[in-house]
Amino acid sequence: MSFAVLTEQTVWISPRAVAFTVVCEQCARLGELFPSAEGRLELDVLRGTIQCKHGHRLRVEREGR
Repeated sequence: MSFAVLTEQTVWISPRAVAFTVVCEQCARLGELFPSAEGRLELDVLRGTIQCKHGHRLRVEREGR
């Protein structure tokens, strides 16, 4: 029996970013041609989560706040 350990990926965005596109590292490892995820985080929000088009969760953290 084998087990896969899935870890939540963390991406950092600039302090003033509202909309962003980031790389999903799990998709990149699987050979996805465009391993990206898009999201929004309002300026008064310090952290959040998004999912890529394949359902991988990415934690978003705002830098410098």
